[in-house]
Amino acid sequence: MRWLGLFSVLPFILTTTSAIFADDAFHIDYSYALLGEPQSHTTSFHRPHTSTNASLLYTLSDKAILGAVNPRDGSLLWRQPLAGQPVENATSFLVRSEGDGQVVSGHNRTVACWDALDGRLIWEYTLSEGHSIHGLQAAPALESSSTSGSQDVLVLTLPTTSGNPAIVLRVAGDGSGLKWEHVDSSHTDGSIASIAVSPKHLYYITKSHGLLASSKAKVVTLDSTTGHEMEQASVALDSEALRADGDHVFGSGSSFPFLLSSEKPYKSVKFNLLGSSKVATIALDDKGDSIERVTVHVPESPAATPHFLLHVQGKTRQWAEVFHVDVKSGEATKAYSLPATDEKSAFAASSNDASVYFTRVAETEILLYSSESHGQLGRWRRTSTQGHPVHVAAEVVSRGKAAFAVRVAELSSTGAWSLIRNGEVQWTRPEVLAYATIAAWGQNGASDPLAQELDLELSVNPLTAYVHRLKRHLLDLVHLPLYLQDISKAIIRPSTDADEVARKDLVGSQRVIVGTSRNELIALDVTNGGVIMWQKDLSTQIPDGVEMKSITVTDGRATIYLSDGSLLVANAADGIIIEHQPGSIPVSDLVQIPGSPAHAIIKVDSAGTPHPANDFAPSNPLEGNVVVTVSDDGQAIGWTIGQTVEKTWILKLQTGFKVTSIVARPEHDPVASIGRVLGDRSVLYKYLSPNIALLIAQSKTDLLLYLVDAVTGAILHTSKHHGILSGSPIPAVLSENWFAYSFTSHDTASSALSTQIVVSELYESSAANDRGALASRSNYSSFSPDARTNPHVISQAFTVAEPISHLEVSQTAQGITSRQLLATLPNSNAIVGIPREILDARRPVDRDPTANEREEGLMRYSPVLDLDPKWFLTHSREVLGVQKVISAPTLLESTSLVFAFGHDMFGTQITPSQSFDVLGKGFNKLSLMLTVVALAVGVLALRPLVRTKTVEGRWKQ
Repeated sequence: MRWLGLFSVLPFILTTTSAIFADDAFHIDYSYALLGEPQSHTTSFHRPHTSTNASLLYTLSDKAILGAVNPRDGSLLWRQPLAGQPVENATSFLVRSEGDGQVVSGHNRTVACWDALDGRLIWEYTLSEGHSIHGLQAAPALESSSTSGSQDVLVLTLPTTSGNPAIVLRVAGDGSGLKWEHVDSSHTDGSIASIAVSPKHLYYITKSHGLLASSKAKVVTLDSTTGHEMEQASVALDSEALRADGDHVFGSGSSFPFLLSSEKPYKSVKFNLLGSSKVATIALDDKGDSIERVTVHVPESPAATPHFLLHVQGKTRQWAEVFHVDVKSGEATKAYSLPATDEKSAFAASSNDASVYFTRVAETEILLYSSESHGQLGRWRRTSTQGHPVHVAAEVVSRGKAAFAVRVAELSSTGAWSLIRNGEVQWTRPEVLAYATIAAWGQNGASDPLAQELDLELSVNPLTAYVHRLKRHLLDLVHLPLYLQDISKAIIRPSTDADEVARKDLVGSQRVIVGTSRNELIALDVTNGGVIMWQKDLSTQIPDGVEMKSITVTDGRATIYLSDGSLLVANAADGIIIEHQPGSIPVSDLVQIPGSPAHAIIKVDSAGTPHPANDFAPSNPLEGNVVVTVSDDGQAIGWTIGQTVEKTWILKLQTGFKVTSIVARPEHDPVASIGRVLGDRSVLYKYLSPNIALLIAQSKTDLLLYLVDAVTGAILHTSKHHGILSGSPIPAVLSENWFAYSFTSHDTASSALSTQIVVSELYESSAANDRGALASRSNYSSFSPDARTNPHVISQAFTVAEPISHLEVSQTAQGITSRQLLATLPNSNAIVGIPREILDARRPVDRDPTANEREEGLMRYSPVLDLDPKWFLTHSREVLGVQKVISAPTLLESTSLVFAFGHDMFGTQITPSQSFDVLGKGFNKLSLMLTVVALAVGVLALRPLVRTKTVEGRWKQ
């Protein structure tokens, strides 16, 4: 019977134990896996394999990231960064092969073939040095090739160095390499070159560029089997190309590739069907408006009917004209026009066998036309819109003789990429977030109503405050029954989002305001899954060539400082611009220092000279502020800023070294204890100074670090490393009494790479219970003769398996919680939180720790630091292109908020010392209440028995 009782209790013990290790992954964290803005010529619906009728949405963004998206829900199925990491304004090309389940990309010098279903690399071909890819097309099938084989690709390469020729190559689709190449030795620098493909021929088109540019283009017809030149022709062209990349070729891959050009103000266009010597002039109807732009839309399928559309964008209206091409005569005749509208719109051409469809996407509706006539095949009102469409890709499905369905992938002017099915938005991907460059924390929403009431009571006389508080408490009593009812419901039957609401109430409501390189200001609710709260386009307020330098959020106002010295002030709640003030001093950096009545802003120009922002900042810097800057020749300069700006010191480096960055303690860096308690209860006092700075200087192969007193410029500690990998980042952090940095070294003898993290701790003395030379002083001055006492520095280095691109320290409100070193791993596309205890510089070397050291938590030093999978904050997520990680405290001392941005965005909440001040998700509220009720009933039931026993005991006495 005793064993049966034990077994009955065992399930409850196991249930309680499993709740201790509950993982909050994918519940308290969030991520935006982004591609960047899709390019119009690389975005389309495509079947990944002939065995399926379902299409995927493929694109290659302007950040050289190739990806496949599920059209059903917008989820990213796979992506491949062609340059290893996201790059800005990349020129890339994409070919979707029919029938072989492959997509082929071209970027820089590499042609790569990917499995269309899972993104697996099948083969790649790399060009020789001095060339880059400027065109990629699917080659027509050879007569000797099998119908089931992979499709070859044609590659146009242009020289990147003077003197090299332009080359057209045919690369085998099965990965066997080069089949043939056509070398154009007559190519000159600056000439425009392109290739086009028809089912039977290959065309290589060149046109000179510049002051001596000819009005004609040379068209060379190549043999698809050998690459030999078959014939050459000269075709008259106008100077204006209708493609953004300056190319005159359209319809490559279709049955009728052609050249199209024009002259401003676009009264007419010249048309030439490749393979024909005839050049036709097509007049454009301006409809009483000045034409500003003409774009061309043509189906790329070889089976499609030879029809194309000209999208004409006037100053106030937009319309389209559809043309039919006679491939025998080389003529293009106008079939019909689509009406002009005031709405901005975008067009897409698609085909189903020989049928060609044109889809018009406007701000309020979507229209479907056949290329045969102007009659509408379908019209759908849009349910919602974000800005106006920039470019679209469409897929049309016939549901009978008169019924059609259309799916549209739209890139809007706000940077959102959406899929619209018959007018209804199915999903939206905020690709504009991939261009984030700066970010700042800000409180979410309005201030606490209770805090406002208390502030009001403090501002009036005691009697009025008492009456006001009495009224407030009476009003609270009115809502008490409803409040108690809600509590009972939450205990008995909690809502599905009860945990999220409770955590949000405990953590606090936070937002991050992000600035992008596209001049967008975006606010995200980081305690609610990172949802976008508002978005503001600042293009009209920010001139060309000017970028955002800094964002600060105070009192519900977001202040954006620009590189030309001006500022924008926006309402942090909705993004509405409050004011825009010009500046007189262009800046390369901004520093915020204590001032009166608020923080003062210091502008730093390109020469490293600080300037108080008196042109728009009302705050005056307090006396004694110190700022360290870097001059244009790489020297560190110390400045004292108050009513005046004075240069106090200059650090002249060794020959060949330049200061590349300066690291200071974070603005919020609380110190919970001034000393470290050792195992024998003695104290090792920390060296704490708000005026220390870490200077990072580099030469071609060496790294030199200076820890300096920013007030006097005195060097407190130096460290030097040799064999640094050229161009590698040197991330560093400085917090409390320690600093850490990372670098990658290169062994020239073995060509091996090694990444190290170096941690140094600063103490007032090497002996315990010793405050050093300044222990007996009640006053301290950096300029006193005995103030030059250097701290006692303990350092240790750890080798990690891969490079680190950025370091950050977790932040909590009081600094009681142990810190984590947040490291960004670009090779793994991950963020790891390394516990501070692991990076303790006092770990014993070549011996096991003593009993006292074990009591401190020290472990034996190991030079190799294995990154524990439990430290990965991103878990199984891939976070690509992270440039910076920021951290902020919450209302809970145990919890810190983390936000990462750069290309992807990621946010989470971490508890470096575990959740010691909050209950976990597995805590059973109902069991607690039942236990309390049971104890109360037990006390009430036993109370008479205890009283009777007490009375009887007294009578026995």
